[in-house]
Amino acid sequence: MVDIYIIPSASMNNTLYTNDVILVNKLKYGPKLPRSPFEIPWINIAFYFNDRAKQRINEKWWIYKRLSGTINIKNGDVVVFTMFKDDMVIVKRCMGIAGDTLAIRRGDVYIGENILSPSNQILNTYEFSVNNRRVFYNKLDSIDLNIALNRTRSNHFRTTLSLQEKSELERLGDVKGLKKVTDTLTSKSEVYPNSEYNCWNRDEYGPFVVPKKGMTISLTLENYALYHKAINEHEKVSIKTKEDKYTVNGTEVTTYTFKQNYYFMMGDNRNGSMDSRVWGIVPEERIIGKVQCVLWSNYQDTFQWNRFFKKVE
Repeated sequence: MVDIYIIPSASMNNTLYTNDVILVNKLKYGPKLPRSPFEIPWINIAFYFNDRAKQRINEKWWIYKRLSGTINIKNGDVVVFTMFKDDMVIVKRCMGIAGDTLAIRRGDVYIGENILSPSNQILNTYEFSVNNRRVFYNKLDSIDLNIALNRTRSNHFRTTLSLQEKSELERLGDVKGLKKVTDTLTSKSEVYPNSEYNCWNRDEYGPFVVPKKGMTISLTLENYALYHKAINEHEKVSIKTKEDKYTVNGTEVTTYTFKQNYYFMMGDNRNGSMDSRVWGIVPEERIIGKVQCVLWSNYQDTFQWNRFFKKVE
């Protein structure tokens, strides 16, 4: 089972662009079963003519279930999922799977102690200087490296580069002090879950344990701050705290066990992406499928022949 989606706007450059038409494989991770008769083709026609049924058109009639897939989601997969509303389709790269301990240090993503670099197309912002601008421009023209340069001072520049472009720029020989630009930590968290216990930002994040089905956490002030938003939004329960005590659906508890797997998603354009660092982790029930390829691309209103049936890495 495959489906076709059009990318309305992208924070996955250089991997996916606005107006890319992509092929999504729903069988890889297992197809989701319908949550109501309105999601079943042909059968839903009869329910549209039933006034009582139409009053429940936005309800979930049945609990979430999905069939077994051919593979599990892996670190680095480009995944299609829904968030906020069921009809809001988002495409991001999965950087943390259920059970991972994820951290971001100076913009680099770590799973445990190992750095995760799944694609050479991931973009970051860099600063550098050159000895002579004219010499640098001539060398840049000679390798046909199409990057946008922002001159911050006389011989200093800032630009957005993939790892591949960074390597090409370094080989010019006239580039000095090439370094990644990262956010400065402050005393207040600027990212999800916006907790006073976690002074994190987009480039300095975690460590954060991505919840896994069956994982049990002790309910402390720190753990409550980390996970209560996900529990309330996606676990179909109400968790609250008052005077250092915790309740789930009104019952006092000291631990909580997660009901489903979660994933930490990030855009490949790291400095221009709204992703799990901003709006949080993605529950398994929101996963649609894996991006297989770009069928075709009409980026900037021009057909991109080099992206015709392009495989997505």
